[in-house]
Amino acid sequence: MTALISRPYPDSMNNNSGLAFIRLGDGEMKLLFGLSIKTLDQWSMPRGESKLGKDLRKVLHYPKYQYNTFSPFYYGIYDAKDICPFHELLSKIYQHPKYLTYANLFVNSNYPSTKLLHQALIRDYRKKIILIINNEISSLKLTELNAWTCEILLYPNNGPLLWENDKFREQAIGRIVETAKRYRNRLFLFSIGPLSKVLIHHAWLENPYNRYIDVGSALDQMTRNRTTRPYQSNAE
Repeated sequence: MTALISRPYPDSMNNNSGLAFIRLGDGEMKLLFGLSIKTLDQWSMPRGESKLGKDLRKVLHYPKYQYNTFSPFYYGIYDAKDICPFHELLSKIYQHPKYLTYANLFVNSNYPSTKLLHQALIRDYRKKIILIINNEISSLKLTELNAWTCEILLYPNNGPLLWENDKFREQAIGRIVETAKRYRNRLFLFSIGPLSKVLIHHAWLENPYNRYIDVGSALDQMTRNRTTRPYQSNAE
């Protein structure tokens, strides 16, 4: 996966290929199955079906992903026994098994390697990276990130709750679609929780010739200047 995200220079100039990768963690799994959620990111969701949960199911059910080998769409999954049987999760995913991988590619024991990947991306893709992150960020940090990014899109930290509002949902989708349309052969790094999955889906539909990567909390130390998960403080 790292090789696909950070391709050698000749490959990165090929405008006829792309990539998408989304990870299904505890929050997404609970949204899919209508379970209550309490997160570390200052939002919670009561038990029951939500609009975001419905949209996540649509993402998993999208069959067109199977036929775009020039722009493969990968799912990161794991066996969440306490939420649902693994076979039940797989039954909801309309994608070839060869495009299924691990949800924790960037976190836990892989996090030290992820930090090295961040450094390589900043060095090799300067001004070719679009960050999609939460608006919990200082103006000083925003200035620092603007030095090496192409563009930064900020979404509310409580986006999953706001998603129940149709106007917010339409504006959130419209914003990422408009941004994806303006670029080609760019790297989009997402770190906005469950919203990342749905927005990557819509960005890929609009323009599959970019790379859309759901990095999640593995971006937090870089964008928030603080530790938000235990695995980050344990990284060597």
